[in-house]
Amino acid sequence: MVVVQALVIYGLLAVVLISVEILFTYATRGFGFGFSANRPEVEKSGLALRIQRTYRNHVEAGSYIVPILAAAAFLGLERPGVEFAAHLIIIGRLGFAVTYYTGISFIRVPFFVLGSVPSLYIGFIALAQLMA
Repeated sequence: MVVVQALVIYGLLAVVLISVEILFTYATRGFGFGFSANRPEVEKSGLALRIQRTYRNHVEAGSYIVPILAAAAFLGLERPGVEFAAHLIIIGRLGFAVTYYTGISFIRVPFFVLGSVPSLYIGFIALAQLMA
């Protein structure tokens, strides 16, 4: 069940990240900018770029994290190690988003690793169960 919760939280984090990007754009460019079909190319501030890159990285990480979590949920993996790894993924992704927003790069990398490496463990356990 924790794996399913991790999937839901991962999706909710994606919604929050894109909402922050949209609201920041409206706050800095005006409400009409979001409805303009012909948006001029504008130079973005450092914060705007970090907000954009945070969401983009979350989506890219989702390309390998979400299928592994979904496979674990489908297989019903409820081992303590798998549940702990699912928690680490969420903690890592949340920490990564916060540190990316703030621009603290030396802490961001460990959070990225914390949010990614446990997916290898879950994938290995899922693969081992499929081959058994």
